[in-house]
Amino acid sequence: MTASRPALTPSSLTGIAALALVAVAAGCSGSRPAPDADRPGGDRPALAADGTPVVATWTADTLSLAELDTLYADAGEAVGDSGQTPTERRRDFLDRYVDFRLKVLAAREAGYDRDSAYVAEVADYRDQLAGPYFTDRRVLDAVVRDLYDKQAEEVEVSHILLPLDRTASAADSAAAFARAAALRDSIEAGLIPFAAAATRYSVDPSVRQNRGALGYLTGGRTILPFEDVAYDTPVGQIGGPVRTPFGVHLVRVTDRQARRPDIAARHILISPDSLVSPDSARALVASLRERVLAGEDFAALAREYSDDTGSGGRGGDLGTFGRGRMVAPFEQAAFGLQAVGDVSEPVETQFGWHLIQLTELPERPTYDEAYDELRGLAERLPRTAIKRRELGREFFRENGGTYDETVLREAIAALPADSLVEAIREGGFPPAQAERVFATLADSTYRVGRLAPVYRSVRFGEAPEREMLDVARLWLDDRAVDQAVAELERRDPEFARVLRSYADGVLLFRVAEDSVWTPARDDEAGLRAVFDARSGQFRFPERRRVLALRAPQDSLLRAAGALVDAGTAPAEAAAQVGGVRVDTVFVADSTGSTLDAALGLAVGGRTGVVGEARTRAVYVLDGIEPPRPKTFDEARADLVGRYQDEVEDAWEARLRARYDARTYPDRVTAPPAGGAGPSGADRQ
Repeated sequence: MTASRPALTPSSLTGIAALALVAVAAGCSGSRPAPDADRPGGDRPALAADGTPVVATWTADTLSLAELDTLYADAGEAVGDSGQTPTERRRDFLDRYVDFRLKVLAAREAGYDRDSAYVAEVADYRDQLAGPYFTDRRVLDAVVRDLYDKQAEEVEVSHILLPLDRTASAADSAAAFARAAALRDSIEAGLIPFAAAATRYSVDPSVRQNRGALGYLTGGRTILPFEDVAYDTPVGQIGGPVRTPFGVHLVRVTDRQARRPDIAARHILISPDSLVSPDSARALVASLRERVLAGEDFAALAREYSDDTGSGGRGGDLGTFGRGRMVAPFEQAAFGLQAVGDVSEPVETQFGWHLIQLTELPERPTYDEAYDELRGLAERLPRTAIKRRELGREFFRENGGTYDETVLREAIAALPADSLVEAIREGGFPPAQAERVFATLADSTYRVGRLAPVYRSVRFGEAPEREMLDVARLWLDDRAVDQAVAELERRDPEFARVLRSYADGVLLFRVAEDSVWTPARDDEAGLRAVFDARSGQFRFPERRRVLALRAPQDSLLRAAGALVDAGTAPAEAAAQVGGVRVDTVFVADSTGSTLDAALGLAVGGRTGVVGEARTRAVYVLDGIEPPRPKTFDEARADLVGRYQDEVEDAWEARLRARYDARTYPDRVTAPPAGGAGPSGADRQ
């Protein structure tokens, strides 16, 4: 038996940390040692360093009640027997956890932790876990929380976009910001209205239609710097200047309101093209509204009258949508409906006249309910990668990293000025420049030559010199993230605990395999002794002997079934038809599968064709076998499990004596009010 690994998903990190604890909670069901609180000899230390009672001791170690509470909460739903009281479950967990610690201690003393296969497995798992752990804990969760908080509101904004190239120099950037600030001052002084300034100065292509007005936005709907300014600016004021990849923006906030969750609605569209005039289209919509208010079914009317070929056949159903998805007049009317079933007045858009009915108005989800959807959004947004690199740059600064942009500038200047990109792709930097160090971090040294393959994968624009410097800085930020991930154990105690828990779980499985599972499975004499002593316990109940005729096609099974009905033995019927397999299955009680169809048959009866997971089948009840004792071979699977329990109990007893392990279950009571996790069930 080998250790199984939980899936590596961010939501399973707590489960990974509790992997070994789940093994503890799911431990053997054999007899437990007598409580050690009553064992003679030795002092009973009362309090641990954390101020809570000591609940267990063993060689050079103790376990406090606070530590037990944390471990118990981490183990989650895997803890205990539902027939036990909450306190009994916690005390049983204490016993199992102490046994677990002793087994891991024995494994380390025996050198299991120095085995190359074990070391490689833990290292591989660590590599898989560290990156997602770092991103989730330090980056993604913060982005998700920010999105959730912002999506509680909608902010109505207008903007003015002034040009600024991505590769602009510091002087050009400062000049653009100065122009934007001067324009903002003029607007605030009343010298020019915002809409007029947008029409005159903004380079946003949509300004001719909207005069800078962008409508309502919410978290995740626009680029982060713009979004942050919009949310940080009071209503009626102008935020910015703020730079984005598009240029420099001034952002005016004209309204903010609680964001209404996405709604579901249906509509009827009457296109003027289908009638004599727009007035007759409006009149028809108005008459349909009166019919709906009088009790007629909206969906039936939509199927009969709507000119929307996409939704008409579905009763006008538009599904769920949020703001920004529909044209403005339609959106305003739909989101103006207050209760499910409400019907709008006739609404005109460029498509015709609409009648809208609200069909669903959900409550805003909680953070936990919204997490998975927002996480998916966060993973797609550029802000997540940006924040990850910001953490890399922070780590770079905190750990004494050095970066010499002058070295890079000189290396780039050594390339042909009229063909920088081609020179990099054809031969890279000249050797003398390639060996120069442009950055250091901890024990790592970064030479210019390492950037050549990075540059070959980039499509440069009109200012390759500036872009090469930017790419180098981003690449260095990523290397800093790699270094931070490599040092997670030192920097993040929680990650160190998670990894140690997994490593201990692997040790537990390996030592248990060698000390219990394999020896018990292969000990014929021991298995025989258990069987002889308890042979009466290994019995078959009354069972139905079912012949399962299986084939990929129903036609083959119907032909075989007809032969069985005519008196042909099932095996002979299968042989005559061809392509039909016959299997014998014993069924004692409901299995929750298609075999349950055979439970009500009389001997000789059969079912019709039923669909199994991978094939088709007909079941024939061949007979009923009375209860009887199992032979040694028939009982072997049960015997191995029973014998493994006995071997494990004996092993645990030896380990407790070897390491002078003691538990104090009388000190394990209900946790204090406010405690988290399964132990909270003890609270009255």
